[in-house]
Amino acid sequence: MSPRSWLVVLALVCSALFVTAGPAGAARTDPAARAAIPRTYDQALAHFQNATKVRVNRKFYTPSGNIYCNVGMRLVKGCEINVGRIPGPNVCRNNPVSKTVGRLEFRRSKVQPVCNTDTIRTSNTRTLPYGEAMIYGNISCLSEEIGVTCLNEKFEFGFFLHRGEYVLFSR
Repeated sequence: MSPRSWLVVLALVCSALFVTAGPAGAARTDPAARAAIPRTYDQALAHFQNATKVRVNRKFYTPSGNIYCNVGMRLVKGCEINVGRIPGPNVCRNNPVSKTVGRLEFRRSKVQPVCNTDTIRTSNTRTLPYGEAMIYGNISCLSEEIGVTCLNEKFEFGFFLHRGEYVLFSR
């Protein structure tokens, strides 16, 4: 095979890999999983009904290690994503350092998207297996392969977070 033929084959293989995998950090959620993403508070509650176990815990990583949640801290309660931060032109408008949302925080009666350059991650954190939920105070979080859903059940609001997207909801 000539060098030119090898280059053509290599280019075809590389382009097929790029189309299959997509760009680095891009959301790779299949259409069925995307349809399962909770878009309302009631849909989020329904996800919790399928949880296999509820643990009393204040912080966790998802099995992929990409999402970290800590709802037991005094000042900042929320979840942050490592890969797949979400572009936030309106949210990050006044932030000269970050133009992407990397954390969602519970603040009094709402969830606040944050264009963070810091982290809330701490050591000695366990993994919350997919399909399991945790509860700490008024906040419950569910780890699923499609992402993490967290709710403040007392005030009936919360969020869903996964690679490339977040959804805020309230009742």
